[in-house]
Amino acid sequence: MVDCRVVVELEHKNAKMPQKAHITDACYDLYACEDLSVYPGESKIADLGFRLQLSEGWEAQIRGRSGLAKRGFMVHFGTIDHLYRKNVGVLVYNISQSVWSITSGDRIAQLYIGRVWNSELIAGAVQETERGGFGS
Repeated sequence: MVDCRVVVELEHKNAKMPQKAHITDACYDLYACEDLSVYPGESKIADLGFRLQLSEGWEAQIRGRSGLAKRGFMVHFGTIDHLYRKNVGVLVYNISQSVWSITSGDRIAQLYIGRVWNSELIAGAVQETERGGFGS
């Protein structure tokens, strides 16, 4: 059973379909479609070479990969709303002391597809509890 069907249009000759390593994984792997060098302290946009079409009531989230983060190569968390239909890229940061060389076809991020819940924010007084503060 499929809860959400997402249309993926590959626009770059080296673009790869997002893929799950295992059917039960939460996220799809995302692949760079161009070579890119990111120097220490630098940020760049890594092109993924595709566009998405999500159904109303769904969103996509770009997330980092822990193996890269451990080495100082970070991905900015991003949200793709259902009406965004332009090329998808990933904002990458290099907080390490060495150059991050990305090669076309490298797994550089993850894509999560999730529901958007209809919610409402209202102004008002918040009821206090015993919990709170950083580290609680």
